[in-house]
Amino acid sequence: MDELKTDQQKKSENSRIYVLFYSFFLIPFMIAVFGAVFFLLFKFVTYETNDVEKLLNQVKIGSASKRWQSAFELAKVLNNPDKEPLSASFKDQLSSAYTRSIHDDPLVRSYLAMAMGATQDTIFGQNLILGLKDESIETRIAAVQALGMIQYGPAVDPINKLIQSTDTETERLSATISLGMIGDSKAIPFLENLLEDEEANIRWDAAIALAKMGNNSGAYIIEGLLDREYLNKFSQIDPVEQKKVLMVAIKTASILFDKRFEDDLISLSKNDADLKIRDAAIKALKNNYSNGTN
Repeated sequence: MDELKTDQQKKSENSRIYVLFYSFFLIPFMIAVFGAVFFLLFKFVTYETNDVEKLLNQVKIGSASKRWQSAFELAKVLNNPDKEPLSASFKDQLSSAYTRSIHDDPLVRSYLAMAMGATQDTIFGQNLILGLKDESIETRIAAVQALGMIQYGPAVDPINKLIQSTDTETERLSATISLGMIGDSKAIPFLENLLEDEEANIRWDAAIALAKMGNNSGAYIIEGLLDREYLNKFSQIDPVEQKKVLMVAIKTASILFDKRFEDDLISLSKNDADLKIRDAAIKALKNNYSNGTN
């Protein structure tokens, strides 16, 4: 009986040791191992590099998801003003990758276009003009935005043709903004036509683009943008967006001197509830208008 009891006790002790081994050693060890593996996988998936050569290589040979992510990272890195100078070889490879991306995921082609735009190098101009003919609206918009970023003068006519041929407001708005960014005088007649566009956003951006080029054809539109009562008519514009519109209009009024803006700037400088708006209007008056705030 004592021997049986001893055996049972031994089994119980062995069982207890077995449980303790799992509880205090093996399970924590397994958790640690799986945690380390998960961490490494996470680091691998989310790994970011600033090496433009490596990123472009991932665009060319990576998996479907890796290609567009690498193209996105490439555009982000190239948009950094402190980036290293790009070699002629890299530029050739980027152009080639964009050309081959015509049948790839639109995200890949779009981000490659933005990467080329971020370089601000007109060497990519002709490639991007070809992108204006893409079937995908996303890649067309990316191409037109990139052409504006590199300020490619020969793109003025192709962009205007895009404006005339598309019935999509987003595409026409992007094209309007890009014409203003390019800043070529050839775009003035096209932008003046857009001052009568049925879409308010397009009218506004056409007027601002013309003002940046020293043309006051859209001054009457900028007058409206300096007036909160006019902006209040657009219910889709929330207070944050309305403030942005006013700040852009004030900045534009500072660039393009026109007496028609003076009364609106004085009103904003004295009466607007937003102190930043008032301050911006005061500075615009002091810098550009003789009467100041008096």
